[in-house]
Amino acid sequence: MPPHSGGADDPRSAMDVFLTQFISAAVIGALSPAAVLATIAVLAADRHALRNAVCLLLGWTFVLVALAAFMRLVLGAGGGGLADSTKAILNLILGQVLISFGLRRIVGHRVGAQVVAHTPGWMQALDDLTALKALGMGALLLLISPADLAVYLSALQGIQGADLSDPILANLALVVAIDLCILMPLSIYVLMPRRASHILGAGRTWLIAHMHAVAAGSMLVFGALLTLSGALHLLT
Repeated sequence: MPPHSGGADDPRSAMDVFLTQFISAAVIGALSPAAVLATIAVLAADRHALRNAVCLLLGWTFVLVALAAFMRLVLGAGGGGLADSTKAILNLILGQVLISFGLRRIVGHRVGAQVVAHTPGWMQALDDLTALKALGMGALLLLISPADLAVYLSALQGIQGADLSDPILANLALVVAIDLCILMPLSIYVLMPRRASHILGAGRTWLIAHMHAVAAGSMLVFGALLTLSGALHLLT
């Protein structure tokens, strides 16, 4: 009997679906404008900048780890996770959701295009944070970012369902990749203290002006990839 070359039970096809989920979550998370802007705002504060930025990172990471543990408990307990066809359907739905979010960002930005870019009000509230509030803000940033949360949960279920030799290591790699949105400005602040103010200030100005374009672009690109991946998996 000839070997099975595709379809729902093909390990290579399942791995392709997983890689699409993983890369989408890692890149969209690492490019999260809200998390980058929040970190820069915290680092620009006059007092306890480093402490609060670390607490922001810890709060953000805590939610990532907690969600990973929850998904592992729910999907990993049975050993099989979701069927490959179900993952493909979820990718298809998630892709459409991301595309719709991206298009809404573009439309909303064009409607307000005549308004001069200004610092978002929520960023001004970050100037005077306690450590506990910074921790809570880090957790809240992920929970109120629907695109980041959706692709992360998709990648987590992909990790549990894929035939990986070390799924825990894959989970850690995904968390670190998404943490880059906070780790990058934090690293600049620590490693380049003399130039950090100028670099982060320029980054803040650019992100405020282009935040919608960055978010919409990443959603549209990876929404299209997830849609294509899900559709091809169901058709082959």
